Amino acid sequence: MDKSTLFQLLLNLSATQRIRLGRFLESPYYNQREDVRRLYAYLSPIAGEGARGPSKEQAFEAVFPGRPYDGQQLRYLMSFLLKNAEQFLIAERLRADEAAGQALLLGAYRELRLDKGFQKASLRVRQRASEHLAGEMGHHTAFAIERERYLFHAGQKRDAPSHLPQLNRVLDEAYWLSRLKQSSLLSAHQAVFRGEAEDPRLIQFLLNYLEGHPVLGENPLIGAYYYYLKTVEKPGEVEYYQLLKECILPAGLPEEERKALFLLAINYGIRQFNTGGESYLPELFELYRTGISEGLLLSEERISRFAFKNITAIGLRLQQFDWVEQFIEQHQAYLPSRFRATYTHYSLSKLRYEQGRHAEAMQRLQQVEYEDIFLNIDAKITLMKIYYELGESEVLDNFLASLERFLNRQKGLGYHRKNYRNVIQFTRKLLEVNPFGREGRDKLRLAIEQAGPLTERSWLLAQLEKL
Repeated sequence: MDKSTLFQLLLNLSATQRIRLGRFLESPYYNQREDVRRLYAYLSPIAGEGARGPSKEQAFEAVFPGRPYDGQQLRYLMSFLLKNAEQFLIAERLRADEAAGQALLLGAYRELRLDKGFQKASLRVRQRASEHLAGEMGHHTAFAIERERYLFHAGQKRDAPSHLPQLNRVLDEAYWLSRLKQSSLLSAHQAVFRGEAEDPRLIQFLLNYLEGHPVLGENPLIGAYYYYLKTVEKPGEVEYYQLLKECILPAGLPEEERKALFLLAINYGIRQFNTGGESYLPELFELYRTGISEGLLLSEERISRFAFKNITAIGLRLQQFDWVEQFIEQHQAYLPSRFRATYTHYSLSKLRYEQGRHAEAMQRLQQVEYEDIFLNIDAKITLMKIYYELGESEVLDNFLASLERFLNRQKGLGYHRKNYRNVIQFTRKLLEVNPFGREGRDKLRLAIEQAGPLTERSWLLAQLEKL
């Protein structure tokens, strides 16, 4: 029974949900079988403790004490309980989504031909529309509600006012939103995993159609996904990224949609920065600060270790040292326990380096071999910079050779490999360039400025200026 769908479902319910499911099973409208209630009463405490499921023989004995084990009867009983539990989950979803429930209620009143009940329910929906119909599925619920209104009035009399234009407008917005959102998510996925691309013709037609359309200003959610896709389409035109931020920075969008859009905007900005877009750093910092302060980047009181690292790195790049120290102190507890010590240690070492406390930073960096490959490489890059700044040329030369061999052994680095190789190459050139030869310095400066990707461009140029 441990691996059965029934027990796994019960295992994943919250304590409150298990209590409500028990009450649900007490209702004769949903369940009239006493043996189903007894089976649930036996299984619920076990699942609540997170223990392994009992054997089928143990479950049968608990429900039918003293009777010989009957496997088929127990399977039927488990099936009945599972169906009731699934009906409970449906009821829970309707309980949480009031607008969807109201759409079903309108349909029921329409079929019963109850004009007064229909009008009252319709009025309630309209009064709460802005609260319940703002997200993607809310737009589809809005269409279902408008469709019920159209069917109700069309069934009253033939010359009743037509609701078709409004119905079509709501349908258009629901479709536009879903289509833009799915294309945005697919675009972000392909930027990392290079999967199968969609046929671009339909989404390109939709983007062209919506260009300059009033809905972009009237519906900020549609506008946000539209501007994201335009940002991806024309990465050199930062105006679209600014318009995207204007849609998502102010509160007002549904929280789940806003979370998704923040992640899309942040991940896009990181990709642009990694390929040389230095101007995206202040934009990213603003998005991260807002996302943290408003809880958009926290999931069940947890913060992703990748977000923690990126926030720290961007804050340090912008020399927001006090803010970064405060962020590490206040949010390290939100990291998953498995990664908490590692990422806190790493972030503090980066902070100490940027503060010029090289000895402390070096001591921290030499203590830990990080499990995450990118964290490990980045720690080595920081050590490389410390050796250079301390004038340890011989140590640095050996270290660069070791780092190069390390990178050659790693697989799956993708476009990051070229960046790391560029960093090593230009650091070597810094060691070789004649500080008194202006022509050589100018040539190296131009090469650093034009190279890409090169995340350490600013540091390399700063060291060159010191020669």
